[in-house]
Amino acid sequence: MLNLTSKKTVDAKMRVKSDIFGPWSETQLDHQVKVMYTPYIGDEKRDVVEYTSLGFLGCAHTMMTYTRCMDSVLCVPLMIDVTIWCDYLARKDASPTQVGRATAYLFKVPEGGAKGVDPGFHKQMNELEEVLQSVSGAEGGSDNDVIEKGVQEGIITKEQADSLRALMKK
Repeated sequence: MLNLTSKKTVDAKMRVKSDIFGPWSETQLDHQVKVMYTPYIGDEKRDVVEYTSLGFLGCAHTMMTYTRCMDSVLCVPLMIDVTIWCDYLARKDASPTQVGRATAYLFKVPEGGAKGVDPGFHKQMNELEEVLQSVSGAEGGSDNDVIEKGVQEGIITKEQADSLRALMKK
């Protein structure tokens, strides 16, 4: 864990803020995200999302959600995903830069090979797909063997395994 006041951490935070608040290539943004820190609640995060769309007969439909959760609880699934991707990509002899770019979507502050990856989720998913396609023919254990072992060990669900197999067929 990085010291939150170290120069490296502050530089990384500033880079992310400039990525988030800087100019975007998309011309029609349809959402806005604000993140505010309240020291009193510490690790607990609270999230209110309001989404409005057109419903039946063009009438506005608004849906709101309120979420409370500890940051540490939220990050565990991401840590598992990183571990699975790193294991898979290591078996495929992917370079550290490829691994960084492929897993950038899992990090608030992507480092190493992921520096400079567009912060947009869909662009980061494209990075992941490109890396998966580039290593799909590489040596290593059979993709299906690795995925099946993940299901057997309870690391991923059958649905997640099916999604991975579908990604590999693209």
